[in-house]
Amino acid sequence: MRALLFTFFICWSTAFFAQPTFGKFDDFMTYVKARNIDQQVNDIKLLRAKKAKVAAIAAIPDLNINVSSNFTNNTQLPVNVFPAEAFGGPEGEVREIQMGVQYNTSFSQLVDLKLLNLEGWQNLKLAKINIEITEADNKQNLKSLYENIASAYYNIVQLNAQLTSTKKNLATADTLVQVAQQKFDQGLAKQQDLNDSKVNRLNLAENVRQIEYLLQQSYLSLKTLGDIPETEVILINEKPEIAPALTRPSILLNDLTYQGALLREQSALGSLKKANQAFAPTLSFVFSNNSNQYNQDFTIFGGNWIPSQYLGFKFNFNLPNAHTISNRANARFDYALAQKSSQEAKVKNDLAHQQLGLDWDKAKSQEKNNAEILDLQRDTYLKNQNLYREGLLGIDRTINSFNGMVNAEYNLITAKVSAQLAQAKIDINNKMLR
Repeated sequence: MRALLFTFFICWSTAFFAQPTFGKFDDFMTYVKARNIDQQVNDIKLLRAKKAKVAAIAAIPDLNINVSSNFTNNTQLPVNVFPAEAFGGPEGEVREIQMGVQYNTSFSQLVDLKLLNLEGWQNLKLAKINIEITEADNKQNLKSLYENIASAYYNIVQLNAQLTSTKKNLATADTLVQVAQQKFDQGLAKQQDLNDSKVNRLNLAENVRQIEYLLQQSYLSLKTLGDIPETEVILINEKPEIAPALTRPSILLNDLTYQGALLREQSALGSLKKANQAFAPTLSFVFSNNSNQYNQDFTIFGGNWIPSQYLGFKFNFNLPNAHTISNRANARFDYALAQKSSQEAKVKNDLAHQQLGLDWDKAKSQEKNNAEILDLQRDTYLKNQNLYREGLLGIDRTINSFNGMVNAEYNLITAKVSAQLAQAKIDINNKMLR
């Protein structure tokens, strides 16, 4: 029984304290995509655009069915004047005759169906373009989001590596303090030398604490971008490594931004055509069916219903007014601006494509150069440390060479992570195509 309870406790503890751990950026992105709210928002936007297309289709015939009913009490009937001779009276005189019935009940149905509606057809074209714009915008937004997530992710990778490096160098600084202490105790070093070695160690210890604070902030930023709850604990343990690739990877031309601008230009042109077609006539089929009953007594349903019907065609032509003229002018300017935006997007799109390659080349060059510098700085420090032990070199030059080694290691970590980030952005660029 105890063994069973112990096993249950171990399994429960493991499940409770388990946390998602990621050693590769692609694994983390799979985790984020499964819960990302931005993707859900994009789906809603696309659904709304598709519903707008359905509404645009229905607006072409613009079927309008109107059913109405009313009951009227003519409290005072109108009086008309007629020649008296029509009623047997003398010629030249008139007679006042009260017309109508006091109570009137009516029931009517009116159907209006557009047969010619150029503006409606243009609105349908705009709805179709709007779906394409929404799809392009959604992909562009996700691409930007994934790039920001990649930056935040690799910032954590860099900080983790810097933290490990700083803790290792802190142990080295402790060794240097011990050497300085021994020399001071033997009367071979000044108090100033011992103080300088302790200050160096204190600076590194504070660097450890500052990096830990930055890591906490970076995890919060990454959770914000990935819509990860604050209470959910995640761990990034990917290491900065020098990728074996020596040549630049293939970079596909991602023209999401430019294509989105072109679609907006098409939409602006469609809006201009729609504004022009607001002046176009419409032709409609109309049908009316009415039933009326007239009563002298106060009743709604008593009496005989008198039917009447008509059907035909209605031709409608709207004359220009201030509103339609203003809309057409604004649409013309919007189209001109959209054309300029497309030209600008084309230039920026080509530059962004080149920038991806330059970032990769720059990072790989720094990676190789900084690796060589670190080897030299480490060798210099080790030699200077030995010289200091032997009393052939001062503590200031020894600490300077130590700090040079520390900075060189930081620079190599930065270069490695920059190369990994450049590769990740290239992968995102190649995947998020239109």
